[in-house]
Amino acid sequence: MTLAATVAPHLLSPAQAANPGPLPSLPDPGPDTLTTFSQSGQFVVAGPKPGRARPMESRAVGVTRRELTPQTLAVSCERVKDEILRILELTDQWRAADGGRAGRILVQIDPHFPTNTPPTVQATPFEQGWHLRVPLPRTLEQELLVRTITHAVLLELASRRSNARVAEIPLWLVEGLTQTILANVPEGIILQPETRLVADLRVAERLASLRDLLARRGALEFHQLSQPDLSRMSHPDWERYSACSHLLVHELMRLPDGGAHLKRWILHLQDHWNWQTGLVESFQPGFRSLLDVEKWWALTIANFTGRTPAQAWPAPFALRKLDEALQPVGILPGVGNQAGRLRVEAVIADWDYARQVPVLREVLRQLNFIRLNAPAEVSPLVHRYLDLLEQYLDTRARAGFSPTSRSQPMPSVKLLARDTVARFRSLQEERLALGQRVIQDASPADPISGGSLDTQPTR
Repeated sequence: MTLAATVAPHLLSPAQAANPGPLPSLPDPGPDTLTTFSQSGQFVVAGPKPGRARPMESRAVGVTRRELTPQTLAVSCERVKDEILRILELTDQWRAADGGRAGRILVQIDPHFPTNTPPTVQATPFEQGWHLRVPLPRTLEQELLVRTITHAVLLELASRRSNARVAEIPLWLVEGLTQTILANVPEGIILQPETRLVADLRVAERLASLRDLLARRGALEFHQLSQPDLSRMSHPDWERYSACSHLLVHELMRLPDGGAHLKRWILHLQDHWNWQTGLVESFQPGFRSLLDVEKWWALTIANFTGRTPAQAWPAPFALRKLDEALQPVGILPGVGNQAGRLRVEAVIADWDYARQVPVLREVLRQLNFIRLNAPAEVSPLVHRYLDLLEQYLDTRARAGFSPTSRSQPMPSVKLLARDTVARFRSLQEERLALGQRVIQDASPADPISGGSLDTQPTR
């Protein structure tokens, strides 16, 4: 079984939303089937009746596979939901949607469900909301069960406003909350029938293991968290993705009014065609664009992993990487499909804006990475490049639209490009001067810089 099959949540497709078919339902209760409602009534759990009682067994810490019964699973689902509501500072208002009929989560324990098939969350529109259905095997790993129930709860929370389409839930949010729940309840949140817990719990810093992992292996960038390629992700890669997701949710909550912003975003996910737009809108004025989110995340990782000046790149090496970032590889115009080094000034001055954007965003991504590793003498220059290109992209995106008032002048695309190119060339001259000073101060046998540095700016 691939990791993609294990972690990728199943959502309703547009075709299914247009033709939802019959409402999901649990099997007709028979003599060997037990149906149990959770305390709030939102979870309806059906499955085989438990066998006769057996002697109580000890469960040591580290044994994570759980046997599922309707009674214990109903309580466990409610515990997961309560923890999510506590983290997001929400009250339980699922009954507010359609008098409590919509929003039910039907959980079925199926003895014939293959144990090597991951559970999925299936959504079906119902009047003003959605019915969710989760089929499960008789036994399941605790982490996988918590992830599945977390996904179901988030899907229901975010899809209450209408039944036109199901909300888009990013995987990092599901995984980040899953790991937060598991960290908040180290003794285990999923009940196991007829067992007692034997544990020696040492509650240390919850994020210590994350810091160690990310300091050793490096963190993922925000765009990698947003669009993971699960089909090619190994288990070590998933561990890193999971750690980054956990940290991302944790740090978003730590922002000023972060909990309120996160809650508002989740509850209004249906209002946006993609979750990225909703995230930026909900966290304003802290984030004005996705680029702000990427910059904040990069700085957060640097602070979290505790990079010291001693860990920064040598100045010659940082300048070499800066020179490479400012000469991105791309398809040269007018020469078919031939690739080569591009000049940022030419991209800004001569290219159509639609073709500029992916090139300049890649340059910004590289500059952000260099900024995290640059020494003190190079870092200010990197920031000035970042500010210039970010300002250009932001202003250029608004250019050409009608002004909001008669007194507001229309932005000139040509003047903006000309001014940006002039400022860029000024920074190139500054980079040249800095490179000359670094060469004078650097050792001729510098093993990292290779003893030489091309400091000529791109013309």
